[in-house]
Amino acid sequence: MSLDQDRLEPPRAAETAAEQPGHRAGRRRFKLRGNIGALLSAAFIIVAILAALLANVIPGLAKPSVGWGDFSQPPSWSLNGLLGTDTLGRSIMSRAIYGARISLAIAFASSAISLAIGVTLGLLAGYYRGIVERIVDLYANSIASMPPLLLAIALVAATGASLQTMIIALGLLMSGMYARVTKGAVISHAARDYVLAAKALGARDGRIMIREILPNLVPILTSVVPPNMAIMIVVEGSLSFLGYGIPPPTPSWGGMIANAADVMNRFPYLLIGPILAIVLTVYSLNTLGDALSKRVNLREGQL
Repeated sequence: MSLDQDRLEPPRAAETAAEQPGHRAGRRRFKLRGNIGALLSAAFIIVAILAALLANVIPGLAKPSVGWGDFSQPPSWSLNGLLGTDTLGRSIMSRAIYGARISLAIAFASSAISLAIGVTLGLLAGYYRGIVERIVDLYANSIASMPPLLLAIALVAATGASLQTMIIALGLLMSGMYARVTKGAVISHAARDYVLAAKALGARDGRIMIREILPNLVPILTSVVPPNMAIMIVVEGSLSFLGYGIPPPTPSWGGMIANAADVMNRFPYLLIGPILAIVLTVYSLNTLGDALSKRVNLREGQL
């Protein structure tokens, strides 16, 4: 009996420790920290979107193409001088806010194009399989086999640098990834009871894909979109830095970094604004993606 009691003692001790208030509070604090990170990231993205949309009506904000201060003026406590001025005396804060329009517009519009193409191809490939799946896989693998930045440069160089060109190029670039994700999700859902019941009732394939399967893919796609928007922002910044982005005088974060590259040894603060904008936006989008991915995994595990 004593031997059996000794064997049972460690699990009981572990259970007792797990039931202690301090242990439960630690678990709650861990979950709270994760929620706070996602909430702060969502708040930053919302503020960035509102600032970009309402830049024209922000009180006291200078125009991005108009000189506001002296040549490379150091940062000050005023709104326009918070990040200093560039080599032409333009407010870096103003240009960073107006530059958010370009980066966010490209991220959202390119994601819409990628989703429209990728989800359509993924639905067809996952539902019909066979030759349709092989064609979609060939398309997705062909895009994935090319270096993203080089492919974007080639598309932009061939058609000319403009906002519309960059949106279309990045939209096509990420469509293959959405096609693969959608195809895998459709294959896993196609054998579930609600799809089999719809087939038994005589529902058409189009109705099953759009009305039955597609709504159940929303959580999965929602968790994938924010990290890919972050990738698009980085690619757009890289293209602008290399001279294949939005032509001046329209401000963009990558273009601001490129303009400051020649004088950054003497005026390093010129890089703070655009780099901080890119880092915070990309970090917030990735944090949101991680939080949504955890929720999707938890939901799938409960089904």
